Order: sequence, then C-alpha cells, then structure tokens
Amino acid sequence: MRVVVLGAGLMGAQIGIEYLSGGHDVTFVARDPDALRRRVDDGLALAEQLGLDAVSAKRSFASPGEAIGEFDLVVESLPENLELKASLLGPLVSALPDAVVATNTSSLSITALGDAVGAPERTIGAHYWNPPLLMPPVEVIPGEHTDPAVTARLMETLAALGKMPIAVERDVPGFIWNRLQLAVMREALWLADNGVASPEVVDTVVREGLARRWRQVGPFAAAALGGAATWLKIGENLLPELSREYELTTLPRWLERRPEELREIRDRRDVSLLKELRREAAERKGEDDAS
Repeated sequence: MRVVVLGAGLMGAQIGIEYLSGGHDVTFVARDPDALRRRVDDGLALAEQLGLDAVSAKRSFASPGEAIGEFDLVVESLPENLELKASLLGPLVSALPDAVVATNTSSLSITALGDAVGAPERTIGAHYWNPPLLMPPVEVIPGEHTDPAVTARLMETLAALGKMPIAVERDVPGFIWNRLQLAVMREALWLADNGVASPEVVDTVVREGLARRWRQVGPFAAAALGGAATWLKIGENLLPELSREYELTTLPRWLERRPEELREIRDRRDVSLLKELRREAAERKGEDDAS
C-alpha cells in the first residue's frame, strides 16, 4: 500500500514509521521536510529497539503542493484546527480521489472535517495515542457519512500493523480516550486548586492506584465487582460534589517544569512503555511456543 503522511510533528513521524514497518511505501509531507526527516530518523531508532523493520520500506519526503504520485491512504496529523487541516488536506484529497483519508485529530468532528475537505464518505478518524510507537491502541471513528467499507479496511490495516484498533461507534467530541482523560483532569485540577492534595500526590494516586487497577479491569468491570448497589450509593453521595468547571484556566500554574525535568519525565515514561511492550511480546511468544 502507498501511504502519504501529512504533518511534521512527532505523531506524524511515528505514525509513518508504523506503516513503514508494515512494508508500505510512505511519503512524508510537511512545510519543513528537513525537520520532519530528523524526527523520522529519531523514530527509526526507537523502532529498531522495538524490533520493527522500518528501514527496508521505501520512504520519501515532500513539501505541500509537490507532485507526489498516487496513494491509497492519506494520514493527517496536523494541529487541532479545522480550518488549517482543511486548507492543507483539501488539495491533497482532491488530487487523490480514491484514497482513504485518516485523520489523527484528538477532538474535532470527523463528519465536519470530511465535509470540509469534500470527501465525507472516505474520511475516517484514526486517533493514535502519544507516543504512537509505544501505545498500541488506535481509536477508529467513522463520520456520519463514512462508507462502512472504509471503516472495515482501516480496522484490518491497523490490526495487520500490530496495533489495537478500537471501534468508536459514534462521532462525538473527544471520542473515548480524551473524554475520559479530560474528565479525570478536571477533577484532578479541582483537588489541587482546593488544597486537597498537591499535583504530585494526585499523580501518585492515579499512577499507583487507579492506573494499577485499571490495567487489569476497566471502570465497568470494577463497578461490577463492587456491585451496582454500592456504586449507585457512592454516585448519589459524590456526583453532586464533583467539579463542573468548563475551562481548565488554572491548569498552567501547576505545570511549570524545567526543560531537563520534562525530558526526564518523558524518558521515564517511554522506557517503561518500551519495557511493557517487550514483556507483552515475550508473553505472546511463550504462549505461541506452548501451543
């Protein structure tokens, strides 16, 4: 398959590498191809650590507007601005009338973007989680007019790449991941703003408590274990007390970090994710050998 990736950030670079590792030819398109080339090189080094062969597939780089040939799939990973996405994606989509259009938007309407680029029936959401090479799930979100065959094709393609495609049945703002993430962030911010706990303590509770348990059972399974009566009573007592803020205006005050501290946090996260992926791969191999 021939894939064109539109976007110069880390997300676009790593998503393109996913397709390279699957043996697909990839053309990376960005206003600054040289900067994107450096990000791709960094991503290739990470892919090598994962044991992915993303080097042998054909890759090329281009600027918007350059003639790039025929492609089967367009992957867009631009900033969260509908007008910007449509202005850069529209001409490319028009020049490739048979290509599936997969957007990596985190919060914009797939339906609205499909209409804006003039290809509603072949536009679909493919929401990767950062960093893409280390996070298996990808939300797949059809718009109101997306052809079901496009949805099925993308689900199959992602599964063949070794990803975990997540079927989102309705195009709602934020899909699943970001609606859950923002709901937790809103309450976490309330706890810090109101002196209940420091951001460090909140992070610890989420990381060592909620995340540890949710890694084994999600919220619905956890509620089933606790019993409906217990959860209904907790909800009755607690839901009226939860934050109802519509903006995260106080969030910046809690996010000040030195650049070296941010690098340390990111590196620690990525090393842990890499170890987890390797462990899961070893477990799967052991199960295959046993069978």
